[in-house]
Amino acid sequence: MKIALDAMGGDLAPKATVEGAVLAARDFGIEVVLVGDGEILARELADHESANLPIRIEHAPEVVLMDDSPLESVLSKPRSSIHVGLDLVKRGDASAFVSAGNSGAVMTASMMILGNLTYVDRPAIAALVPTSEGFSLLIDAGANTEVKPINLVQFAVMGSVYWRYVRNVSRPRVGILSNGEESSKGTDITRAAAAMLEQMSTYVHYVGYVEGRDINRAKVDVVVTDGFTGNVALKTMEGFGSFLLGSLRGVFAGSWRARLAYLLVRKNLAAVRERIDPSEYGGAPLLGVSGVSIIAHGSSNPRAIRNAIRAAANEPLVHRVNAEILEILAKIQPVGPAKPAAGKGIRGLFGKMRERLHRRDKEAETVKRDDPNPAPDRDAGGVRERSSERGTDHQDDAAKIERADYESTHSRSPDSDSRKNEARVQSADGGAASTPWNGTAPGADKTHKSGELHPPDESDTGAHSADRPKTDS
Repeated sequence: MKIALDAMGGDLAPKATVEGAVLAARDFGIEVVLVGDGEILARELADHESANLPIRIEHAPEVVLMDDSPLESVLSKPRSSIHVGLDLVKRGDASAFVSAGNSGAVMTASMMILGNLTYVDRPAIAALVPTSEGFSLLIDAGANTEVKPINLVQFAVMGSVYWRYVRNVSRPRVGILSNGEESSKGTDITRAAAAMLEQMSTYVHYVGYVEGRDINRAKVDVVVTDGFTGNVALKTMEGFGSFLLGSLRGVFAGSWRARLAYLLVRKNLAAVRERIDPSEYGGAPLLGVSGVSIIAHGSSNPRAIRNAIRAAANEPLVHRVNAEILEILAKIQPVGPAKPAAGKGIRGLFGKMRERLHRRDKEAETVKRDDPNPAPDRDAGGVRERSSERGTDHQDDAAKIERADYESTHSRSPDSDSRKNEARVQSADGGAASTPWNGTAPGADKTHKSGELHPPDESDTGAHSADRPKTDS
């Protein structure tokens, strides 16, 4: 078992991550690959007795910061510790990946590099929360700030399957987090998701809405919500836990009677502290991706990193969970929308991102090599001056468009405005000096808002050319 650890991710990295890796290797015998700046990690590792431990370093010169945009970080930092670590899992050089870094970047990179499970639109973070009867599962705990009803349904399925394997509960109770127990409460999204789950009693034991106060009362085993609400709820509970422990320390640090009382109850207090301390749980799995990706708390200390590595080592369990998730989602597809076609939806977005990431440099070299008359940059912004021949043609086209625009204003109905705008855009594209990033010649295709490329509509082109008045250049 080999675990790739993002040694540069987290508020306390790399000191806490390296120390946590040493603890995991020493206590559990797990082989750990520290991914990050090789020179920095070698210095940190030298402070520990790690000569005989199964730890090695994988160099990754770039770091994704906590405030970096998830999408931009994946595209602009292909040699980051997150990207390199997930590549190790993809290639089979590591069994799982652990990071306490930018959770949005970890989710985005996991979707891009490892890929989603079939029928899963959005992966979700599944976090343990303490309850009066043990623990419950909160999903999503921060991966998706905005969701659709079908996403909540998929979260319910993934959480239910995961809890059945982890806690050996035959039919986990599932509830949607809301502002009241009545079915009329909640939002349009939660009500639509609840209606879908009520039709899936064979696969999900849905018991209805739960309120925030019910999370720790063990009313349900799996609490389903969006990532924004789930993250706020999780951190509120963590903050209150810290407040409670601090208050107890103040109570028992007073008089000699209080200290005597502490000696009598310290074992019980230690058990309470262990249950509400986030570092004891380590990390939360990112359910819904084709691999093992563990997201730890951003402020993880060495003990939390150690426990996150231990959680990631249970790879066979995750594969069994993924297999059952696929089986159930395949059976309930009529309940929600079908899997998006290739090139559409979020799958298409990440497909285009993946293509852009690997082809960007090649296309830049191709354009530079194929351009017979490379023009110098006009300014620092990278705007190129067109050759005199292209400039003359562009001016002629502009004059034609201006005249057609004037005549059409006095002769055509307002319904033709959209066609005029298309003509203006097409003409401007025809005079462009550079090739678009996707390698398609200007004017060959129309680019739609979704990022898909479609051939021009014949009827639209014909109508447009027929309506344009003939002018002299």
